[in-house]
Amino acid sequence: MRLQFPRKCTTEWKKKYPVLSNNDTRVRGMLGLAMRAGRVIIGTEQACIALKKKGKVKLVLLASDASANTKKKMTVKCEFYSVSLIELTIGSAELGGLLGKSYGPMTLALTDEGFAREIAKACAEI
Repeated sequence: MRLQFPRKCTTEWKKKYPVLSNNDTRVRGMLGLAMRAGRVIIGTEQACIALKKKGKVKLVLLASDASANTKKKMTVKCEFYSVSLIELTIGSAELGGLLGKSYGPMTLALTDEGFAREIAKACAEI
């Protein structure tokens, strides 16, 4: 018995997975590389602790769906410790998937100067 499949081609996947710009793809790739290199601190509280250690954190990234309280807290901390803060267009669930986690972190802190520079440059061009 041979199975018959419908011939019509659907484009439903385009709604689910929108086409990304080159810079957006670059940010996602750099985040994955930084995670594999061990240069990412995950979580708001862990990022706050790392910020207190002078010069350890080079860049702080916030998920797009972070709460107002988290945004305010990280903004104040980053201003006080003179660290750049970028709000991503990526939600926390997708961010967790990029990093290989089953949960969605709201805050990431990068501890490597090279990764921080490249991600900031790619985010500025988006």
